[in-house]
Formats: sequence, structure tokens, C-alpha cells
Amino acid sequence: MELNDRKIQILQAIIMNYLETAEPVGSRTISRRLPLGLSSATIRNEMSDLEEMGLIVQPHTSAGRIPSTKGYRLYVDHLIGLTGSNKERFNSLRGMLSDKYLQLDSLMKEMGDILAELTKYTAIVAMPQFRKTRIKRLQLIPLNTHSMILVVITDGNIVRNNVIRTKHPVQAEDTYRMTDILNAHLAGSTIEGLDANVLAQIKQEMGADSTMMQGLLEAITNTLRYAENVDVFTSGATNILNFPEFSDIARARALMEVFQEKDKMLSLVDYDLKDDESMKITIGSENTIEQLKDCSVVTATYKYGGQNIGSISVVGPMRMDYDRVIGTLDYLVKDFQNMFEENHEEKKE
Repeated sequence: MELNDRKIQILQAIIMNYLETAEPVGSRTISRRLPLGLSSATIRNEMSDLEEMGLIVQPHTSAGRIPSTKGYRLYVDHLIGLTGSNKERFNSLRGMLSDKYLQLDSLMKEMGDILAELTKYTAIVAMPQFRKTRIKRLQLIPLNTHSMILVVITDGNIVRNNVIRTKHPVQAEDTYRMTDILNAHLAGSTIEGLDANVLAQIKQEMGADSTMMQGLLEAITNTLRYAENVDVFTSGATNILNFPEFSDIARARALMEVFQEKDKMLSLVDYDLKDDESMKITIGSENTIEQLKDCSVVTATYKYGGQNIGSISVVGPMRMDYDRVIGTLDYLVKDFQNMFEENHEEKKE
């Protein structure tokens, strides 16, 4: 079935009307909104085709239609029209930041607060640490013949203890020798230093079995990742509760709990962009977090001096004002470094 211009116009009208009202859209509403001169019956036929194509759905037997995840995806990827008003919004945001002397991290937090205020959605800011955590020291302590404790100490003095299992018996004196081998190869290393060649050399010198090596690798890797934790800040968490989609108390509570779980927030905003990408949009069922299946998430990453220094996500209902959110984030991403430098230059004068 062909998606012709008339169907596209009707789909756009459904999306825009649903964005404004949060109510299912009927054929009469479409006929009043579009200057197509079509009868309600013709529009109903076109809507039936759009439903068959999976672009709209009928939530109730007697109701109109609402956009599906697939319909929103088509709209975001091909139909959205960014306007000049976005530049005005960005200039307004610049003005709100211009009187604040900010470092990079505080600038990101302030952007999150302002985005939540401007969009009326929830903003999530993630900022990784700029340095790579290194291993300071490793220590193996015998527990019994088939297990030992690995103590990992990072250069930030983070200490974590991990139980390591072995297939073959290990004597207490063996752990001292193994400790020396681990420190000789890994002290001062970052997570990138745990390459296959180094690990193979350690395994050979220690005479370690595969179970033990897997345990050592997981323990060391998890410790380094924990030490290189990302700070996550949420702004306007309750904004999303103002939308009728989340009037159900149980659904609202589940969503608020997600915003308080750091691991889930990290999985939401932590992703790798391709070279030609500056933004990622996930809609409805595309989200891997169950509580966000009724939400859309727009995430932009920021680079400063060629380094990825963080990201900002905007979370809202699927009937999000994509034009407004994408436009604002697009200008911010493209001009982030200039904005930060100008902010500091003005304070120096």
C-alpha cells in the first residue's frame, strides 16, 4: 500500500492534533483541520489504510485514532519541519546562561534545568569523569583451597573486595607469587590496558585456570568501571506527571522510581554515536526500559576539545513536541563549545 501525499497530510494532522489535545482524533476533526475538501467518509478510508500500515491505532472501539510508535518514527525521521523559532529559543537559552560564571559540569546542570523549564518535560544530564581510573594495587588473599579474595585499589583510593573461584587447589604461598605477577603487569593500567596479550601473559605466568582468569578480569573491570562512574542529574522529574498519559498513580510511581535509579538512567543516556550523529531518538516500545514504553527520549551528546564530555536527554510522552525538543538540542549541540567559550570571555572583560 502506497503512502501518498494525502495519507501523509492526514497522518501529520493526527499527530499534531493528538499532541495538542491528548485525545483520539476522528475524521471530522481532520476535515476541519485540513483544507483538502475531503469528506469524512474519504478521510475515514484513508485512516483505515494508515491503521493497516501500522502508523495509527484505534485505542477504543468508538474512539478516533492516535499515532503508533511507527507513526511517530515516520514523523520524526521524515516529516518534522524545524522552524526559525528554534533559533529564537536557543538565543533565549543563551541569554539565561550568560549571567552565570560556569564550569563545564555546572553549565551542563544548568542546561538541564533550563531545558526542563522550556520544554516542560524531564531533562537528564550525564557527565563522565574526565580522567581514566588506573589500578593502584592488587592483592590476593587466600580464603580456602578453591577460592581467594582479590582486593582492587584504584588511584582514587577506591577499594573493592571480590571472591575469586578456582578449578584447581591454590596454596596460600601461591597467592603471594600471583599478587606480584598481577601488579607487575597491571599496576598503573586503565581498563583499556586489559588487552588479550597482557591477560594471556598473566595466565601463563600464574598458571591460572580459565575460571580464575574470568573471575579476575570481571572483578578488575567492574572495579574500574565503578570508579569511573558517571554523575547523573535529573531536572523537572515531576514535569512529565502533568500529562494525562501518566495520571494513573501506579504508572506515575513506576516512572518516578526509574528516575531515581542511577543504573537505569545511565543505560538511558550512555550510548555511542556514529561519526555523523549528534542525536538519538527512541520512541515508545523502542525503549529498553519497561517503564518508558509510553515515553519518547531525545538524547544529545556534547563534545569539548574533541572529547565527549556528557549528554542531555529529554524525556516526555510519545506525543512530545519533537520540533521544539529536537530544534533546541540541535542548536545546543552544534554551538556548545562556542557558547561555553563566549560565556567565559565575557566574564574576563
